[in-house]
Amino acid sequence: MEVKKVDSKGRIYLGSEFAGKKLYVIRIFDSLFITDSEEKANEIERKKEEFLREGIEKLFDFLGEPSIEEIKGAVERLRKRKFSSIQM
Repeated sequence: MEVKKVDSKGRIYLGSEFAGKKLYVIRIFDSLFITDSEEKANEIERKKEEFLREGIEKLFDFLGEPSIEEIKGAVERLRKRKFSSIQM
């Protein structure tokens, strides 16, 4: 693993071995996966949706389905949080 710093314009220096190459960037949550293989990028992009869906399904299996009251409570907390910064 390498650690790279992003400059003020959002650029990352990867090294001269990547100069002129076409790179594929896949966003997964708040992360980036970068590869020079279009085949791998397409496969990861396809499997990303399946992985996320399976992960959510496993989480619901573990937690159980939320009740209507839990959903309403979560929505209400979200509304309060979003609108608490707006002052008239």
